[in-house]
Amino acid sequence: MKNKTSLVVESSYRTFYGKLFSALFNQFGPNYISEIEDAIQNSFYKSLKSWKPNQVPNNKENWLFIVARNDVLNQIKKENQLHSPSYFKANEETESPNEDLRLKTILFLSKAKNVSSKVKVIFILKNIFGLHIKEVSECTLLSQDAIYKSINRAKKDFQQTTKDADFDLTFQQVTENEIVVIEEILYAVFNIGFDSFSEKIKSIINEDLCLEALALAKILSDKFERTTTKNLLALFCFHLARIPAKVKNDKIISFFEQDKKNWNNDFIKLAFHYLEKPKKLNTYYVEALIASKHMTATKNDIEHWNEVIKLYKIMLSLSNSPIIKLNLCYCLSKAQRMDEAKELLQIVENELPKEHIYLSLVKVNIFATKKTLESEKIIDQVLKNINQKIRREYILENMSTDL
Repeated sequence: MKNKTSLVVESSYRTFYGKLFSALFNQFGPNYISEIEDAIQNSFYKSLKSWKPNQVPNNKENWLFIVARNDVLNQIKKENQLHSPSYFKANEETESPNEDLRLKTILFLSKAKNVSSKVKVIFILKNIFGLHIKEVSECTLLSQDAIYKSINRAKKDFQQTTKDADFDLTFQQVTENEIVVIEEILYAVFNIGFDSFSEKIKSIINEDLCLEALALAKILSDKFERTTTKNLLALFCFHLARIPAKVKNDKIISFFEQDKKNWNNDFIKLAFHYLEKPKKLNTYYVEALIASKHMTATKNDIEHWNEVIKLYKIMLSLSNSPIIKLNLCYCLSKAQRMDEAKELLQIVENELPKEHIYLSLVKVNIFATKKTLESEKIIDQVLKNINQKIRREYILENMSTDL
């Protein structure tokens, strides 16, 4: 059992890692990402040794920042890489900045033109949202080896991107394309939190990760006032509203079996507040409409599913995502349009990995109206890829995709 100090340090890791990384990244730049990562890890290790019961610093973030900053400086001096006293914004008297620099750091990273969105998301999950490599692997369903390779490649690519450019974390000269990338990253981060495969989480939701994505999206919205960001916020709020009803007695409750009385009405009101019809349709707006339609429906009959199908087809005209197609497959099956569902599923199977969990579950839902040998094989394969107890139990009990 963990002692009190260990619990405090673990909690601080979740709370402060991304803020520490962003502050140090702002001061030392992308050439020293590895040194910054090592320094932050060392600062938390030292906190385990130094923070005695009833002797935890009042300002834990400031303590960790000073220790980590001095560690980075020492690493650089030892390697003779400190070119001049004014090379860095950091100095030994600098205290932890009051400003949360995470969004500015994400903005800077999003500018890297030679780094794929997938690699950016992986790097940001680790360094801005403080997830361990194992957790990033569980969230993305990529191997830990693939995560390590992506992060190491990202470090080199970020350094190369900024080699001949002035390093400055500001909101100046932000292009629409860069904001689009940030929205995509926050969308990915939120979804990973909302549908977590982490064994450490008793639920299937990493609520902290969802709320961090929401908070940063709110800052982005306030700064640039883009309709797409508002609709992204609306989508986040619709999903967050359902969290209190998503798990009961350590069991997953499917969307259509949730007790609506347990939904958070404040988040629902906030979602409708942010929902705004854009001049040009975007996927966040349409997906938020789908969420609102599900949440306000009095019946889940064929008529309801046909209305949802229309919205998914609009989404598909905006984005050729295989996940959108997979969701559309499921809706077509619920509307008893099985021939269309099967035809689309054949296309999706060529676009997603065979071991993709939700692809497998949709296949079971569409092709097996009762327990069959084929469906058992698919479920067995799915269970081999899932170690999360609550999700395994749900799949075994329900053999369906109503998550």
